[in-house]
Amino acid sequence: MTITNHSHQTGFGQSLRSALFLTLKSPQKSQRSKPSFWTPLNIKIVAVVVTLNLFGLVMVLSAGSVVASQEGLGEFSYFYKQGLWFFAGLAVLYACSKFDYRKLQPLVPALLGLTYFLFFLLHTPLGVEGGGATRWLAVPGGTFQPSEMLKLVMVLFTAKHLSEYEKNLTSPRAYRDPILALIPAMMLLFIQPDYGTMCLVAFLVATLLFLGGMPLGKFLAIGAGSFLLVVGGAMQAPYRRERLKAILDLEGDSLNTGWQTLQSLTGISNGGLLGVGPGASKSKWWTPETHTDFIFTIIAEEMGLVGSLLVLSLFVGFVALGVRVAVGASNASDKFGYLLAMGITIWFVVQAFVNIGVTIGRLPNTGLPLPFVSYGGSSLLVGMAAVGILLNISRQKVK
Repeated sequence: MTITNHSHQTGFGQSLRSALFLTLKSPQKSQRSKPSFWTPLNIKIVAVVVTLNLFGLVMVLSAGSVVASQEGLGEFSYFYKQGLWFFAGLAVLYACSKFDYRKLQPLVPALLGLTYFLFFLLHTPLGVEGGGATRWLAVPGGTFQPSEMLKLVMVLFTAKHLSEYEKNLTSPRAYRDPILALIPAMMLLFIQPDYGTMCLVAFLVATLLFLGGMPLGKFLAIGAGSFLLVVGGAMQAPYRRERLKAILDLEGDSLNTGWQTLQSLTGISNGGLLGVGPGASKSKWWTPETHTDFIFTIIAEEMGLVGSLLVLSLFVGFVALGVRVAVGASNASDKFGYLLAMGITIWFVVQAFVNIGVTIGRLPNTGLPLPFVSYGGSSLLVGMAAVGILLNISRQKVK
């Protein structure tokens, strides 16, 4: 005669069924636990960047048609190229958003070496001159500007290095290596010449050093020395001296260094509140570089104050969203992610600030494009890659 403990059998059966149920369901639960790409924060970042790109496409269609006609090209040629770069940029953005940004750390030294090598190629027959500077490399289907890649790589290098010395910020090496990496970059940009990008990259590295924990005394000492070098370099070249003087007195040389800015201001003033309408701007016919460095002039003239404020609000929104990503990384004790997110955010807002400052006559012409808006493949593709990295940082921090 067999004695069976019914309650024990029932409990064992329930435990067995529960174990089987959990085993069968665990892949689904694991899948659900993965952070989704389409978080509310990421959706907002993508919406801001795509909207800026669409603004850029409309303005490139307007201003680029005039430039293309003057160059003997089809009037839609710049628009078609920018459209292709936009779709390529979306693919780059998506790919970078799926790549774990933390895996970039061991690749950073190789990326820095590659960037320097591309700068070396500028001094070979592959270098393409334009506007008195050799800043582009001839590549199949067009040109590539290594200085755009340098902006992202220097942010990566500085963020990586400071995060490695997070617990030893008193060590001189914590700040020495980023500065040593910056010196050849400054020299290469100075030779091109590309003084605007040189100052921007130096500012990005300095800002990250400060945010990374560099003692205030050292920061101020190095900053003061760097400022004197920048001013000295600016005064060294006659054309840069003339640009600085033109800011103080635009009409003093209205037919030369002040011409472009005066025409830009005239176009902006013509825009009024609501603008003259898409495609109806007049300044694009005589203001140089309206499809690139001075595209904000066309926005202000055709879209008026309302359109200008919309573009400005989009950049302000990008800053707020980028800082939220950085704060999320900081809360997760991820210094590399924090510095990388802050570096990318500061990069775009400072470049936008400088570009708009040039168009309204408050800063000397630097040759820096308006991010995501100005015509240019190198700037757009590298910028979209940086946004993809920002999205990945945000995605990794989702709880």
